[in-house]
Amino acid sequence: MKLERGQKRCKNCKAINAARQRICTNCDEEFKLKKTRIKNEIVNWEELQPGDTFRIINGTGSYFTIQSDCCSGKKGEKIMMGQKGKFEVKEIVEDGIKAHGLPPYNFGSSFVYMGEDFFNEDLGIQRTAHRIVKINDIKTRH
Repeated sequence: MKLERGQKRCKNCKAINAARQRICTNCDEEFKLKKTRIKNEIVNWEELQPGDTFRIINGTGSYFTIQSDCCSGKKGEKIMMGQKGKFEVKEIVEDGIKAHGLPPYNFGSSFVYMGEDFFNEDLGIQRTAHRIVKINDIKTRH
């Protein structure tokens, strides 16, 4: 049976799951995540300078994993808690980037987490570095 857009099959039990599912809804098997390189992706974020501009790749950064089916989604789905949009670097700090959002959709100061992955048991949140790409469009500057 051919999968529809937005679906994936569990290799363990062959059940069909949502594409963003982290854990199989049928057998609780964890899906392996791919970290393929993206054009213009910034790997050495510590080398960014004030005034540099970047865009956060959608679906990256810290997240909460739903523990059981509920009105917010199905077990294993992620609720993203990270930043998104275009930013200008203000300062590089130990675990991330202090940045200012670029109009028209992003305003104000933000902290973009770029530190090591870790799970906060008290909050149930997985802290994960954002993936960012360099942008040079002069129109994005303000």
